[in-house]
Amino acid sequence: MPAGLKRAAGLPRNQRNSAMNIAQLTYMANQIARNLAAQGADKAVAATAQHITDFWDPRMTAQLLAASDAALDPIARAALVRLRKA
Repeated sequence: MPAGLKRAAGLPRNQRNSAMNIAQLTYMANQIARNLAAQGADKAVAATAQHITDFWDPRMTAQLLAASDAALDPIARAALVRLRKA
């Protein structure tokens, strides 16, 4: 389990549910990007951005867009660039 997820698990229940930890959001965005990478970079970037738009709560997206993208995989990072321009 990634360190960010371990830290979140140690928080009181009301804090865990109120907002997602940036480490969790990064982990999830990277998972999505890795799962779509077989489509090729351009299609994977578009599909990752579309997945985030379609399935993520807007608050989650806003948190990820506001955070540093240093820990993101290249496809996930490019998807966020696309979302920032949208």
